[in-house]
Amino acid sequence: MNLMRKLALLVFFVLILSFGVNAKEQARDDVEVTITSENNQITANDFAIFDVRVASNLLRNSDFFVAKNFYSDKWRVTADPYILSVQSGYGETTRLKVTPLGFLAPGKYNLILTVESRDKTVVKEVPLEVEIIPFGEENVKTDLIVDDKIDPRTGAVARIKLENLFNHDVEDVTILFTSELFDFKREVELKANEIKIEKFNLEFETNVALREYLFRVNVKSGHEVLGGASKKVEFTPYAEVTEKIFRSNNFNKKIVVTKENTGTEESTETVSIELTSFENLLATYNVKPDEVESGDGTHTAFWTFNLNPGDRRDIIITLPYGTYLAGLLLIIVVIYMGLYVSRKKVVLVKRVMDVHKDQEGIRGIKIILHLTNRGNKAIHKIRVIDYLPKLVAASSKDFTTMKPSKVQRSADGRMRLVWDLDGLDRGEERIISYVAKSKLSIIGRLALPDAVVEYYSGRKYVHVCSNKLTLLTKESEKEKKSD
Repeated sequence: MNLMRKLALLVFFVLILSFGVNAKEQARDDVEVTITSENNQITANDFAIFDVRVASNLLRNSDFFVAKNFYSDKWRVTADPYILSVQSGYGETTRLKVTPLGFLAPGKYNLILTVESRDKTVVKEVPLEVEIIPFGEENVKTDLIVDDKIDPRTGAVARIKLENLFNHDVEDVTILFTSELFDFKREVELKANEIKIEKFNLEFETNVALREYLFRVNVKSGHEVLGGASKKVEFTPYAEVTEKIFRSNNFNKKIVVTKENTGTEESTETVSIELTSFENLLATYNVKPDEVESGDGTHTAFWTFNLNPGDRRDIIITLPYGTYLAGLLLIIVVIYMGLYVSRKKVVLVKRVMDVHKDQEGIRGIKIILHLTNRGNKAIHKIRVIDYLPKLVAASSKDFTTMKPSKVQRSADGRMRLVWDLDGLDRGEERIISYVAKSKLSIIGRLALPDAVVEYYSGRKYVHVCSNKLTLLTKESEKEKKSD
């Protein structure tokens, strides 16, 4: 009995399950999904559009979700509206928009989306095909920026400008920059619509052939070519001229300008040196300047010349300060020595302090002999000699400071006075004074001869004279005025 019940229950459940499955299959058959493509060929920068129609033959009204649970890391699918309320025996349409989420290489892509009823009794999987076609000749606009002509000795800088034409980021972008002379590979990333410039420093061998080379740029993502560029660049002869300026600090100053052409072609060079007026007056040149311009107290000398490859030119300006300075010092020394030698070491000055006169003329005079040693050392055995003219004489009582060693009178009436001194130290002074008188009044001019000092300097005998004096009476002064 129990066994029969169990068998009956089992048969019952099998019938129910079979009925449900048949009902679902019948429901799926009663719902038809139709896909109409408006544009399924797009670039990776665009989106595809589909029309999805859901028709129902169910015996009830039903709601259907279109692409409700669709997920992909490469695509975004949106339906508008995404819920369709369909009456039995009728159909409704929604617009489906399919957009790439990133860079996709050209090709065909298959997507699966679902149409599901709200009670989940109907679930249909609908295939979609989207074809990515090339954006154009370039998906990444590429420009190669480099000089048309390059001096291989100095190298060059090349710049590659990339402009991402996609509205989405492109990862794993490879730049291949190549030629016969170099091979660069660089990985970069490009954001949506980004403009990026990559710099490449180019260096070349010194013996590279001077001719035309083709520089090429390829921009790839995987095996897909996104863009490219190329340019022909000429390696040209070059004029490489080095300039060195040397300035010496010696007394005889020199300015040396050296120009050397280490390039491969001829070069025209100009050298200019600015000098002051004094320097311009002294300057001598190994090569005469082509031109000298003057202005505002300065003078600028110019040289212009051609340098062939391997040539060198030296411009030397000599300013002989030392020579002229040495000459000037020599002249100063000679003048000083001449002045020193010619300068009197012993100076004797003769003065008249007092003149005694009467109504007729001169009756007496006081004479001072001022002796000075201006030398650098003391002198010894000095003799001072003074002379008095006719009609004038001096007696022993007329010497106020120092009496003479000798007093001599000549046959014609002149008097010779001699003083012998032991010595005179450096800078020492000695004054000899006496009074000379005349018995008769002297009318007219009275000429007093110069005094003399004699001494030995080493082995040389030195003779130094003083100044001469002339005295005038009143009558002679009147005569002079009348003349």
